[in-house]
Amino acid sequence: MADVTRRKLMAGLAASAAAGMAATGAGCAKGDKKLRAFKNEEFYDADGTFNQDAAKRAYYELMEYHGYPVYDSLKEVLWVLDFAVGRFTDVGMGGVFWLNEWVEEGKYGYLGHEIFLLPGQMIPEHWHVQHEDIPPKMEGWHCRYGEVFLFAEGDPSPDAEKIIPASELKFTTCRNVQRLAPGEVGKLAVPLAPHFQVAGPEGEIVTEYASYHSMDALRFRNPDIKLD
Repeated sequence: MADVTRRKLMAGLAASAAAGMAATGAGCAKGDKKLRAFKNEEFYDADGTFNQDAAKRAYYELMEYHGYPVYDSLKEVLWVLDFAVGRFTDVGMGGVFWLNEWVEEGKYGYLGHEIFLLPGQMIPEHWHVQHEDIPPKMEGWHCRYGEVFLFAEGDPSPDAEKIIPASELKFTTCRNVQRLAPGEVGKLAVPLAPHFQVAGPEGEIVTEYASYHSMDALRFRNPDIKLD
């Protein structure tokens, strides 16, 4: 029942977004194109192995739908994750680390990261701890295309649980939601704070600005998550 409610909410958001773009003329570039519905089974082989090539093709479809340039250099560095939970259309992501540098001499670091999510797809709830001499990561998110829902600590937002995939509700604590449309920016309030994001009905392409990212500093709420 929760998943049915979520689909209805996403459908309503998609209709609202389409109406808004039609009113402003922002949707003209897409014409009559529609982003197809992705099925979870298309991303797994018969033995249950995650098919990374299929996942990358889906993100290329997302990019082409939004008019995001698919450079050959991007194809060389795009990585995809299903976080080892087997529900890629619920929990997964594509990403590119354009820059991720830690400079020992000055003890500082920086990250330039592109995030790609299919419609309704979620990066699971997580936080970043101190790792050795690298401080907890701070980050901000700049919505480029589509729509993103940022979840953080704070007062619960109406309908927050309807946006989260039903399979992940028990692995989340954040219920404060900030919606970002293209051109809008949100940020992490404080270091160590748990957070996650869910894509809107047309997916999302988001640029992340952040301090250095260490995989060893990541902590996930869902104990079954793996990154390899």
